[in-house]
Amino acid sequence: MRRAAPIAVALALAACQPGAEAVAWRGGPGSIAPNDAGLVSLPCDGSAPLKPVVDRYCRAGRHFVTPVARDVLTSAALRMADRYPDAVVWFMDASGPEGVKPFPPHLSHGDGRQIDLGLYYTDRQGAPLKGFPDTSRYGGYWPAEPARLGEALACPGGRQGRAEKPDPPADRPWRLDEARTRALIQILIADARVRRILIEPHLERRLGLWGHPKLRFAGCRAARHDDHIHVDFH
Repeated sequence: MRRAAPIAVALALAACQPGAEAVAWRGGPGSIAPNDAGLVSLPCDGSAPLKPVVDRYCRAGRHFVTPVARDVLTSAALRMADRYPDAVVWFMDASGPEGVKPFPPHLSHGDGRQIDLGLYYTDRQGAPLKGFPDTSRYGGYWPAEPARLGEALACPGGRQGRAEKPDPPADRPWRLDEARTRALIQILIADARVRRILIEPHLERRLGLWGHPKLRFAGCRAARHDDHIHVDFH
């Protein structure tokens, strides 16, 4: 679950946390042995089809998870790559190395059991994009996939304060890749080690996944979850 603060602010905060600047992010496929907080790092060197949207998630030490979470994510990434050649599971904020919760600017994160994952996109002709329409400024958070005409809005009165975020332009050159996004969510919810996934209701319905007990709405105090999904692990 995430407050709608610019990602640059989040990463600046992380850089001020003890130990964050010491994280090695190009040294291999992530730490194997858990650190003192019981967390391991996700791979940052492209050695697996599980990659950060932008390098600074690793440089700032925001890529730490529990060993269970890393196993789930690695398995999901391998299954996605097997089903869709060249597909990558893109991660954004996870937790810091200290295991302290909450993990600003998030309402949760911090203990290694939560991570934000990117959705998949195509161009307007339907060809899959290999990355995100805009990674430099938002780090994968936004562009959103807003409700279509006729799809119910979860928060018709808007969201509170900094949780508000605008829709992307109607003439945007990208569109949601529904097939790949649905496949990733299905892989994750089928894993018993995944506790829940936060997603906007209009996408839950559109993807044909409405009513699954692991899919939840974060509420109108949280930033919208139609530009990423938030995954909680046991």
